[in-house]
Formats: sequence, structure tokens, C-alpha cells
Amino acid sequence: MRKRISRRLMAERKILRAISPAVESICRPPKLDSIKRALFIQPHPDDNQIAAGGTIAKLVASGVEVFELTVLDDRYTDLSYSGEGYTVRQKEALAAQECLGMKNAGFLGFGDRTPASAREISVAIVKVLREIKPDAVFTADPNLENECHEDHIKVADAVKYAVLDATFNFYPEYIDGKPRQDTWKVGTIAFYYTDKANTVVDISEYEELKMQAIGCHRSQMVPGFKELIKLLAQQFAAETLYESVEVFRVISAFHTHCFNLPVG
Repeated sequence: MRKRISRRLMAERKILRAISPAVESICRPPKLDSIKRALFIQPHPDDNQIAAGGTIAKLVASGVEVFELTVLDDRYTDLSYSGEGYTVRQKEALAAQECLGMKNAGFLGFGDRTPASAREISVAIVKVLREIKPDAVFTADPNLENECHEDHIKVADAVKYAVLDATFNFYPEYIDGKPRQDTWKVGTIAFYYTDKANTVVDISEYEELKMQAIGCHRSQMVPGFKELIKLLAQQFAAETLYESVEVFRVISAFHTHCFNLPVG
């Protein structure tokens, strides 16, 4: 015989049913149209434009203040670089920023294929988060199933750590023996290069501007590359009403610690 459930369990289930709309609300990805200041943190000097150039242009056009932070660059592989001024890829990044109307948040000083750990990189990112105080942070998805580039995984993990660490008033240390006053809480984190997208951004109006920005990275251009990026954007748009889109896995600050809630 089936055992009857207790009155207590029945009451608990009734409460759960009553609060389920609130739970559903928590599981929805935050909307990107409420952003006032965004920080795009890219592993390499062209990742933001390739994965999110249309979204960047759209945000800028809507009045959002958009910053770009580049973690890795060619400072140790550009044989023409004397140590002063900018490297080839840094100059290209600055040109792409100007094309899209972004503000430069700097180059963190790590070279391509850096031996630095995600923890070391995250400490540097925390400082930038506290200085710029963005509502939203965009970066690569470290959990992309087929991602094999350690730079992408390491930097994206560093961004995840930094977003949480920036909220701690004791990290990386107290100031004059007192809790820090410069903590900052990022409300929204959006991951590009993702296979678990929960947010689609229509970039149909901004596709050509995105291509111009990608074209600024001349040292990285190979025949057919921009055409491939266009095709991918159109493929992502195949099941939407739009011509061209970019996709993201977007989570809120609530989703950054412990809770295994589905967000979508």
C-alpha cells in the first residue's frame, strides 16, 4: 500500500506552489535593456568584437557607457614592440573601440598564453571592477563544452572570481586595518561564446558596424573570416524573427553563488 503523505508535507507543498511564481522570476535571466554602464572583458584584443560587436554598438547607441578591458595581448610576441607605446594588437583594439564608441579600460599586462593563474588575473580584474563600477560585465563562457583554448577558459574563470571577490570588504586586504570602502556588486554577468544561451540580441541594424570593428583587427584577418561571422549570426537568428543576432548566457548576482537554479 502507498503510504499517505503527512499533513506537514502537504502544507509544505502548498507553500511551494504558492511561491512558485517568485521562484520562476528568480530563474529568469536579467534583461540587458536596463544597463547604464557595461564592462566587456576580453581574453584577446578581438574577442569582444567577434562575439558581441553588434550588442556593443546597440548598447552605445542606446546611451549606455561601454568600457573594454583586454586581459592578454601580444606584448611578448610583437617583435616590433620596443616596450613603449602600443603593440600591433593593442593599436587594433583601440581602433575597434573607437569604431564602436567604446571607452578603453586598459590592458592588464598579461601576454598571450600567460603562465599566470586565474586567481592572479582575477586580482587585477577586481581593481578595474571597483574603479569602473559597471552594472553588467560581459566575457567569454568558460563552460563552453568544446572550448579548448586555455586563455579563454582561464580569463573567463578569472572574471567569475573577480565579480564575486569585488563584493568582499576584506579582499584582497583591509585598508589601514579597516574594511574596504571601494567594494562593488555587479548585477548582471553575460557570457558570449556560449552553447547554453538564454538571451538573444537583435543586431540586424548594427551588423555592418560590427564587421567594420572586426576589420580593425587587421593582423588577425584571414580570407572569409568576416563572412563566417556573419553566417554564424544568421544561423543563430534562424529560429527568431530577426535577420542577425548575438547570443549570451546571462545570469544575475543572485546566481553567482551556490544555488543550482536553471536560468533561462
